[in-house]
Order: sequence, then C-alpha cells, then structure tokens
Amino acid sequence: MRVRRLVSVLSVCMVSSLAIVATAQPKKKAPAKGAAPAKDTKATAPDPGSAAGSAAGSAAAPPPEDEAPKDMEGTTENPGARTLGEEEKPAVVVTAPVKKTGYPIEEAQRPINLLKNMSEVSIGPHAQLDPYRGADALRARYGITNKVQLGLTYVMAGIYDDPATMDDDSLGVHGGKALGLDLTVMLANWVGVRAGVPIYVKPFALSLALGAPMKFVINEKFAVGGLDDLFNIALNGKFAPSFYQEYNNALGAQREDTNTAQSDGQFRVSAFAIYQLQPKLAFIGRTGFFLEDFKTSKAANGGLFYFLRAGLNYTPRKYLDVGFSLGFDDLSELGAFAPAGFLAVRI
Repeated sequence: MRVRRLVSVLSVCMVSSLAIVATAQPKKKAPAKGAAPAKDTKATAPDPGSAAGSAAGSAAAPPPEDEAPKDMEGTTENPGARTLGEEEKPAVVVTAPVKKTGYPIEEAQRPINLLKNMSEVSIGPHAQLDPYRGADALRARYGITNKVQLGLTYVMAGIYDDPATMDDDSLGVHGGKALGLDLTVMLANWVGVRAGVPIYVKPFALSLALGAPMKFVINEKFAVGGLDDLFNIALNGKFAPSFYQEYNNALGAQREDTNTAQSDGQFRVSAFAIYQLQPKLAFIGRTGFFLEDFKTSKAANGGLFYFLRAGLNYTPRKYLDVGFSLGFDDLSELGAFAPAGFLAVRI
C-alpha cells in the first residue's frame, strides 16, 4: 500500500512539472504573409558567474550603460564649472585712487592761492633781539577764483627805539602807518605773478612790490618753492615802505625829514622747503638773501644781507594754523636773532 501511494504521488508531481514547463515555453508566432522565414540563431550563453546564468530559461538582456561624457570633468556640458580639486582664485579688485577735494590740511599740499570764495586772516609777530625791534602785521587774503587772489596788509604796530629822537633809551610802542594791496595771478599750478602797492601814510611814500611765487609739490611729504617777493621799488623818489619791520619805515621817514639819502628799494631772493611730518604738523625752513638799495657793498643805507629761518606749522583744525620759527634776519650779526609767531584763521 505504501509503495502504491508513493508511486501515485511521484506520478502527480511529474505530471505537474511537465505541465508547468510546457506552459513556460514561448509559442512560436506564425510568419507574416510575404515575409521571409527567420533564420535559426543560437542565444549567447550567459556568464556562468553571473546571477542571470543561474536562472532557468532565457533571461532578458541587460540595459545599455549610460554613455560617458566627452571629458571626465564635465566642463563640456557646464563650461563654468570648476575642475575637482581646483582652487577658486580670488577676484582682483582695482580701486581708483581717492582724489582729495577742498583746501588741504597738509601745508605741503596746499596751493599757492586760496580757493575760490575762501578768505584768510593772519598775524605774524616777530622781534629782533639786539637792538630790540619788534613788529606785527595783519594780513588778509581772498580767493576771487582758484587762480586769482586779492591780498591786504596792514602793519599794526612796532616796538623800537624811535630814530627821530636823540634819546638812546626811548624804546616804545609805535602805531603802524604802512598798508597796501596786492594781487596774485596763477600762470600754472606751480607758479604765479604777484604785484602789490605798499603805501606809507605820513610822510607819503609809495613803492611797487613784485614777486613770482613758486611751489613744487615733490610728494605727499615734501614741497619746495620761493621767490614770493623779488622786488620792492620806491616810486615817488622817497623810500620803499616795508611790511616786515616798522622800524625801517620810521627810519625812512626820519631820513626824509633830514634830506638824507634813501634806499631805492630791495632785491630779494628766497627759497623754502616744507616737510610734512604728520597731516597736521609740518616743518618749514626758509633761507635767502636781499640787496638793500640794490647794492652788494654795505653802507649806511645799503648792502648784502643773508637770512635763515626754521620753524613749524601746526593745524589743529582745518580752518586754523598756529606756527613758530627761529632764525636770523642777518647772519652776519648775532643780535639779529629773531623769534617769530604765526596765527591764521580761514573762513
């Protein structure tokens, strides 16, 4: 009985397997009318090591692989893309130099003239020590345009021994009597022409003052120049009034009263150098010579004189200058040592 049952079970399994295999086999389609009969081709044997080779029956062909890009970095498809590992270079930004406007706070960078519609008022007290002769002048400048400047000078007072008195100890304060106008016209940024008319009130004296102010800005720290006042020529046969030393005017007035020979004027050559230590602080040196009465030989009213000064200019505010200097009005005389101050306010 057991053998029969076993034979029956095996028979059923074999029939079922044959039915499944017969069902899995693809049915051949009948060829279309007029079509050539298909040739019998053998399927390529699968790789025995692949999973497809172990499957029963014929497996589907693997899908085609994606075509590789023409370049491995992919720059053809994205030209703006960076190559792997390439560092991005920082963009170089070129900034235009900042051009300063307005009136410079640095003494070395300032133009010879004031700017248009700008005005300045200054004083410059100074004193020669032996014999003592002090003076102070009030100066005003106004910029008509950037190239044309009008100036006014008035000698306010002087401290000296009056040459009109016989007393050797008559040192005192005397009111100033000299004033005048001047005009400066710039021919270029570095050179101009200056003409002025100094006048002494009593006795009346008149002169013509000429200059060719120059200034060369070498760099941000250094500038040189000179020739501010070349000539001061007496015009009415008397003396040429001075804006620097009121004693010289008093001496000229005394000689006029006594019919003594007068100086016909001065020829002066000067040069200066400016070193800008800081934007607000500059050192200034000035030297040169002048010919009194246009003569080189020293006499009662003439001769050759050399001068030398050095000092500093400090600008605590853009509209304010404070300065101080030391030097000699005449290098041949020890007593000609003369300290001086400076104060200027701009509007």
